[in-house]
Amino acid sequence: MNPNRSSIPMGRVDIYQETPLRLRDKVVIIGGAGQNMSRAIALLFAQEGAKVVLAARTPEKMDETVRRIEAAGGQALAVQADLGDDEQVRGLVSRTVEAFGGVDSFIHAAGGFFSVEHDIAGMEADYWQKALENNLNTLFLSIKRIVPSMAERGGGCVVTLSAGERVRQDANPAYAAAKGGMVAAARNLARELYPQNIRMHAISPGIIWEPLASGPVRPAAARLERLGSPVDVAYAALWLCSDEAAWVTGLELTIDGGDSLFIDSPVRRKALDDFGKR
Repeated sequence: MNPNRSSIPMGRVDIYQETPLRLRDKVVIIGGAGQNMSRAIALLFAQEGAKVVLAARTPEKMDETVRRIEAAGGQALAVQADLGDDEQVRGLVSRTVEAFGGVDSFIHAAGGFFSVEHDIAGMEADYWQKALENNLNTLFLSIKRIVPSMAERGGGCVVTLSAGERVRQDANPAYAAAKGGMVAAARNLARELYPQNIRMHAISPGIIWEPLASGPVRPAAARLERLGSPVDVAYAALWLCSDEAAWVTGLELTIDGGDSLFIDSPVRRKALDDFGKR
């Protein structure tokens, strides 16, 4: 039986008090902001007290995320920017510093090019090049411009969204090369950025095809046999960017329900088969 909260003596810690916001007053940029994983991250981070800056080439999805954050009492800013353009990334960082004073965390959610039908013999060179540019060049230019501002704040955290091993194996080789490169870059940068107190990680999701629900972000169903939810990724990013993970860097955090262990999931196998039949 729970103790009566009103009976707790003065001076003692009330363990039933509301949990403090985990990102209070932190500033986060989410690059490649869309409507699934990156939106879940933005909503959850704002819910946990962060000031959120969204960046993408097209404004519609960002604007909807900003409306949801502001309707819940959070602070958010949308900046139309191509993370593959150095000058636009410079402008993104400048807008963020001007609006909120600096950068504490950066979520690299740009990428794409997942498909199961592009074999190497029939693949156009342009497809290969664009897959690398959208995934790797956007990571390079963003970190290059964001790190100085992050260092001025005394450190921070960068997370790039790669893909789980089994997803990379099921997809085409251009996608696999790009997503694998993001993990390798994250581990290398963790060592380089260590002296500046900047943590660097890669999150490698499995099949994330559950829709994001409306309303506050809450944990997904506590069972393994299901499709991945964008909130699974959001909560992982929240931990990595919070002070709870202050002594963690260079991590590849795989969130795939065990798929990288080649566990047979009927639900996820069917989803992938259905995707391939489109």
